[in-house]
Amino acid sequence: MIQAGLIVRRARVINIGSIRRNYSTTSLLRLSESISSSRRIKWVKLFSTFSSSNCTLGVKIILPRILTRKCDEKGNITTKKSPSPSPDPISLVSKGSFSAQPHVIFQNTFSSTANGESASNSENSDAIHPISKNQAKLLERTETLLSDDFPAGTLTVSQLIDVSNCIFLWINTGEHRYLGAKQAELLIKRLILERGGGKSLGEIDNENTMVEWDMLKFEKFVIYINSLYHGQDFTEKILSIVSFFEKEYISSTKTTTSLLDCRNLLEVPYKSIISTLCKRRTGHAAATAEQVLHRFETRLSSSSRNKYDNVNIAPYLHSNPPTVPTYNNVISCWFYSNSDNYPRHYEPNYFHDINPASNILYQMLHLYNLDPENMERIRPDYGSFNMAIASLSELQKNGNGFRSHQAIGKTCFDHLSTMIQFYKDGYEDCAPDYKIFLKVLNALELDRRRGNWSLARKVLEEMLHLSGTVDSNVYWTETMHQDASEKRDNKWKNVNVFPRTKDFNIILAMIANADVVDQEKLDYATNLVDLMEHLVKKERSGYDNESFSNRIVQFEGHGNSYNCKPDIFTYNTLISIAANAGRPEVAEETLKKMAKKSAAGDFSVKPDKTTFNTVISAWARSKTHSSGDKAAGVIHLMQKMADEGDESVRPDRISLTSVMNSLISSAKRSRNAPLQAEDIIQRMEQSKDSHLQPDTVTYTSLIKCWGQKGGLKAAERAEKIIDTLHKRYDDGYIECKPDSYAYNVALDTIAKSGVGDAAERAEAVLNRMKNLFNSGKTDLAPTTESFATVMNALARSGNPESGVKAEELLQTMHNLQNEGISNVEPNTIAYTTCIMAWRNSGHKDAGKRASFLLQKMEAYYDEGLHDLRPNVITYTNVMEAWISSGQHDSFERVKAILDHMIHRSKTVDSECAPTTICFNVALKAIRLSSEPMKDQKAQILFDRMKEMHESGDVKVKPSIQTYNAFFSACALTEGSPERRRAAFSIAIKALLELQKKSNMHADSYTWPAVWKLCENLLDAEKDISWINRVFEYTVKSGAINELLFNNIRRFLPKEYLKKKIKTEKDVYDLTVHDLPSEWTRNVTLGKQSKKNQKKGRRK
Repeated sequence: MIQAGLIVRRARVINIGSIRRNYSTTSLLRLSESISSSRRIKWVKLFSTFSSSNCTLGVKIILPRILTRKCDEKGNITTKKSPSPSPDPISLVSKGSFSAQPHVIFQNTFSSTANGESASNSENSDAIHPISKNQAKLLERTETLLSDDFPAGTLTVSQLIDVSNCIFLWINTGEHRYLGAKQAELLIKRLILERGGGKSLGEIDNENTMVEWDMLKFEKFVIYINSLYHGQDFTEKILSIVSFFEKEYISSTKTTTSLLDCRNLLEVPYKSIISTLCKRRTGHAAATAEQVLHRFETRLSSSSRNKYDNVNIAPYLHSNPPTVPTYNNVISCWFYSNSDNYPRHYEPNYFHDINPASNILYQMLHLYNLDPENMERIRPDYGSFNMAIASLSELQKNGNGFRSHQAIGKTCFDHLSTMIQFYKDGYEDCAPDYKIFLKVLNALELDRRRGNWSLARKVLEEMLHLSGTVDSNVYWTETMHQDASEKRDNKWKNVNVFPRTKDFNIILAMIANADVVDQEKLDYATNLVDLMEHLVKKERSGYDNESFSNRIVQFEGHGNSYNCKPDIFTYNTLISIAANAGRPEVAEETLKKMAKKSAAGDFSVKPDKTTFNTVISAWARSKTHSSGDKAAGVIHLMQKMADEGDESVRPDRISLTSVMNSLISSAKRSRNAPLQAEDIIQRMEQSKDSHLQPDTVTYTSLIKCWGQKGGLKAAERAEKIIDTLHKRYDDGYIECKPDSYAYNVALDTIAKSGVGDAAERAEAVLNRMKNLFNSGKTDLAPTTESFATVMNALARSGNPESGVKAEELLQTMHNLQNEGISNVEPNTIAYTTCIMAWRNSGHKDAGKRASFLLQKMEAYYDEGLHDLRPNVITYTNVMEAWISSGQHDSFERVKAILDHMIHRSKTVDSECAPTTICFNVALKAIRLSSEPMKDQKAQILFDRMKEMHESGDVKVKPSIQTYNAFFSACALTEGSPERRRAAFSIAIKALLELQKKSNMHADSYTWPAVWKLCENLLDAEKDISWINRVFEYTVKSGAINELLFNNIRRFLPKEYLKKKIKTEKDVYDLTVHDLPSEWTRNVTLGKQSKKNQKKGRRK
């Protein structure tokens, strides 16, 4: 309410300590008897409140207010001038005169400090201590020097020295630190006023010209207030002095109109101020130095010279403008202050980057690019770029770099690119060194942005180019090795940026971690390793390029490892790249290369477990027919080397599990894959090494391998392996503790095994899982996946009761969820699988139950449960459930669901919009319905589909399956011959429409469906013209296969077909091989035995 700042204007020093010991209302009234009662009413009430609550703070703050402020008749503080004037020294400074008043204690009102605490508490420490006699004398001496008895420009040399000495004394003596800071500030401003005021009066010969920078004691003053103030408080203190400099030195009382007059103005010591601030190396000192630098640069700019003044002046000329070292000084201050970002309270005058050092560098480049000729003085040099990149690297390492506009690595790359361009343009002070390149590479690697590997590649290319090793991109060509040994241009002979092994490894690691590793990246990585090997080879044989050899010696002299020899990490990363690119043979070839080098004595590249395991993983991920055998071969090699004495490569659990994964990939194509996996498990079980014992993950991989194989054996082994896990865990093998994931894999294997009792087996495993969980084994809690997998097994079984059982499981999930078990929450997959079970059951109530479940899902979703959002698959299965139920109104139900999907997609959920498959299912419903006029129903639905697609709905584009379904529906039209011919005419129009489409062609089901139209709707004798037309279309398609030929000759008259084939043989003695080649050009015909040749003969 009342701030801590105060001015005590009494002839005697008040002993605050005595007042603290007696702070009743009566004592306060006695002490304030000099104030009339009418003026102190409000203060007395306020002190009564503080007194009753024993608040000492009220005595310390409000009492000085009573004793030192004049009040109006209402008791409010007034700024009315008192009969005995005691002017505010701050206002006097601006006027150029001072009034002497004994024992004036100057205090200031402070804002919050950097750590969020108010400075008032520290100032109160000044208020509660009386000033000493020495300080009182110093204060009196100060007030004399600040009095208006000495106008600006009139102090003698001895008085100037006295002012300087007083500054020193206030900074270095006394308990009243904030008082000392304020007095020192006023004395500094007095010296500034002395110098500026005298100059403005034109008194060139006056002693005030003796005021020098050292007399201000500015460096000691900055050190002093740096210990008192933080953040914005510190900045405001310094800027108030800078503003006073500018006011007195630049904006004199006389308006400057000529360039000559402007030259006679005093120069503000901006660079000295900046240099002094930068020595502090704190965040607030750096922020203040940046602001001062910006003010300096702004005043030098004619376009914004009046920003800090209210008068019109000519462009400010300064004999010592800011230069690159000035900017570098501020950048360095930011860096050494450990300030990776701007402080929250500080808002920079320009913003290019969140990092202060990088932001200043961008500003230097911005100003330079605007006027390169005149701003050459601030063109960045090596120090500018190096410090900015180093600051960005620290920002990245500290994890403080949330950057919405760009990545840190990309920013470092941009700075390096600019630096290199300056150097290539002839500015040798921008020559990059190895350390800068390494910082940028590390920044790109830490960026975790997958696309940055291409930027890192450019960095490495520049290192190779500038070092004279190879030209840019030369290692993409076949002549790389020859070019590497040629002499280079000596233009960059002093740039020591020869890349080391770790630089190459960074690029390789970034390629390995890229989102997509293709053949191009693998080729680049392979060439990169080849280049490393070539450079090492040339080093050993001696270089023809003398300058390059000299650089090698220079690197060695600096104690840096210049060697770019590939190491174990290089080759392991190359193997990983090959694995990610799907080239396991390249990975294995690299392994053999490493083994060969190791055998020749190069033990630095001896393959380790990581090498072997990565190769095994490469084969496991390849999913080729021989992947399992290849991975097993690598594991056998590891075992052989271990048996020969190399224990470092003995297969471990990771190795064997990787082999298991490779066998999983080949299990569908290799009968022996599960047996090989079983053999590996058996060897692991028999091993005496505890690190080789199989664990839960290994056994789970074995179940997966059997799952890929399928069949009764797979289901039986899945159950047996679960039993093995329990047995081994009970025997003390804690690494074999069964968990929910192992059970879920077993359930999936059983469900997809294809055996008749798969559903019953899966239910038994799920019940076992639930019983174990209920007994306290929390690791075996059934999950949503567990129940959904069993429901999938029920759906696959096709049992009439599968829908009922699946819905019971769904209800069990809801019950467990209500009991607080969160990992069994029903979701879209669970509900859709349950509906699928009803669809496949063929139950008469399948459609009703499926629709009921769909309505529940929609209700849950509308209530905000988005995990139960019905999708297109859900709706399609409900439609199929109605079809399989065989109800008389199935088609109407299917059509209603289709209409509902269209309406809901426009009003509630756009994701449930129907697709082509939905319309195909509706056409299927027409075909299987009891509707006699199927052609008209199909035509209406087909036209609606095409209309929606032409309106922009790409999800309902008719497909070849749509046309096939349309033909099949029309083929079952009932009625008179005329009615059937009309249906055939509708279908033929659709066939002609299909033949005109360039992006859609008939498949193996289309022409059989068309001939089914002919067989059901036409008379072979009376409608021969229609039949002849269809026959010509069929022959022209070249798609007559064995099945279609059998259908045609079964329907067409024998003589008609013999004439078309041009044969005298019985058409039933012919095969598809006897037909003209043009009829069968678009189908694959296999060899047929004599038995198959007579397959079509009539019995």
